[in-house]
Amino acid sequence: MARIILLSVDRALAQRIEEAMGGRVPVALAQSVDAQTLEGPGLIVIDRAAIPPERALSAAIGAVVDSANGRPVVLATGEMEAEPLLRAIRAGASDVIPRAGEGTEIAAVLARLLHEAAADRASRGRLTLLLGADRDACAMAATDMAICLAAQQPSTLLIDCTLPTSAAASYLDLSVDYGLASAIGDMDRLDASLLASTAARHGPSGLMLLTFDGGTGAEPAGLTPGDLAALIRLLRHICGDVVLNAGSLRHAGLLREAMAEADRVELLCGQSIREIEACRRLIDRIGAERERVEAMRLLVWDHLPGVLLDGRRMAEALGVGSMLAVPTDRARMRNALNAGRPMAMEADGGAYMAAIRRACGMAPKAGGIDRWRRAMLKVVDKAS
Repeated sequence: MARIILLSVDRALAQRIEEAMGGRVPVALAQSVDAQTLEGPGLIVIDRAAIPPERALSAAIGAVVDSANGRPVVLATGEMEAEPLLRAIRAGASDVIPRAGEGTEIAAVLARLLHEAAADRASRGRLTLLLGADRDACAMAATDMAICLAAQQPSTLLIDCTLPTSAAASYLDLSVDYGLASAIGDMDRLDASLLASTAARHGPSGLMLLTFDGGTGAEPAGLTPGDLAALIRLLRHICGDVVLNAGSLRHAGLLREAMAEADRVELLCGQSIREIEACRRLIDRIGAERERVEAMRLLVWDHLPGVLLDGRRMAEALGVGSMLAVPTDRARMRNALNAGRPMAMEADGGAYMAAIRRACGMAPKAGGIDRWRRAMLKVVDKAS
């Protein structure tokens, strides 16, 4: 059942909000937002009177938004002038209610946000998050996974956050002129039709691509983690599958929220102590709960059976719950990247694409070793 979390110590305000909602939605007082507080659907109300005078309003709202895991955040305040309201909205608040307002006035705002949140959770597409230290490898793996998913779900979107330029755009041989900054600017009117007409599209597969740099080769300015989190939630509502390659993203709150929202989290890591340490630092920086880390899957990139540091030891060192070996043919993959022809588009992607399809939950593709075996049998039959 949905509930309202009120960040305050004012029981009278909690009772006023509960009465405004007709007693249908419980209101829980809390001092901070944590995993236990966020159990189940709902929204968060910040009491302006509970924010210390020495703390900036925008900073307080931004901290709650970063920890809200996509839940709407509302500010209850007695300052209903334009300037403080604008500061609250720009900081990430979904709306504002008057602290001493009438019940109908409070209920209209909160009921709308609760309904929108419920509808969003009911109809959102799958989100796959890919993390790792090797940005080019992550971009290639994410692109091939997205192409596989696009074969089953036409409205599939790949978000590549690699800087300074998008490795996925090079791998797909696409010219990109619409990125995350443009999409955030269009959020008020962004729908499936607008996205399909503006995002770069890979013709052979139908995969749509949004990049962090937007084709400019530079990091966009003025984007907040709240902007990106809100856009990802909206895109899940528009698309059937969204693959997010974290790439150069390092904001702990945003990555933690993406991990909490994702249906699958893949951690890509090569068989080296240096990469394991880099991935361990990344997990520590995100600060995800132990359960979230254990639910991740380790993709052992460029897997070689002869390397003593095997996938099982790597998974134990990183604390993740499962692993999948991803062997690669370095020369073949380098040629695919240089030519702009993804391995997922090859008739036979070899052991690498077999592993990528398993990562996507797809059945093995006919061909490959079976086709080679049939060819050899024909040769043997002719010789005999």
